[in-house]
Amino acid sequence: MKRGKTSNRMLIILAMVFVVAATLLAFQRTQQTEVRPTPVVAYHFVFPEVAATDIQAIRLRNPVTGDSLSMARAADGSWTLPEISGTLNPTDANGIAQTMVLLPFSRTLPLSEAEDLQTYGFTPEGIFAIEFVLSNGTSHAVAVGYRTPTDNSYYGLIDDRGDLYLLERPAIDYLISRLKNPPIT
Repeated sequence: MKRGKTSNRMLIILAMVFVVAATLLAFQRTQQTEVRPTPVVAYHFVFPEVAATDIQAIRLRNPVTGDSLSMARAADGSWTLPEISGTLNPTDANGIAQTMVLLPFSRTLPLSEAEDLQTYGFTPEGIFAIEFVLSNGTSHAVAVGYRTPTDNSYYGLIDDRGDLYLLERPAIDYLISRLKNPPIT
């Protein structure tokens, strides 16, 4: 008779331990599946007021090597290469213009008058230059310096603005690749 009571007690104790363990496991799983929001990086555009159809001419230039690629919009809206013979791939030409319009940056850094721009890769021009002219005659220039320490962006100087821009790397890399491999068919 004692054995039966001892077995029942052990069974009850084991059942209680099982219930406690199951409760702890369920609680732990709800803690692990709690969704935490991913931080969002807000991107801004350098030229939000410009549309791709406003751009009349674009020049991509490497100040170090002297290589350049100039594109001009013809009267019918197509892109031409005034300095190079060959037919311009219209998809690539429009991609270059669209990249100029959507040139993203993550933030700006204020510059002081005494700031040494060589630190950022401007000796004096930078490693890459972008110039474009709008149909109303307004021109814009972007000087691109070194990549940032995180390697996600490039330092950039825009027109005569007083800040240093952190230009997103994919857009600048795309434009550099178009200069190295002109979109000629």
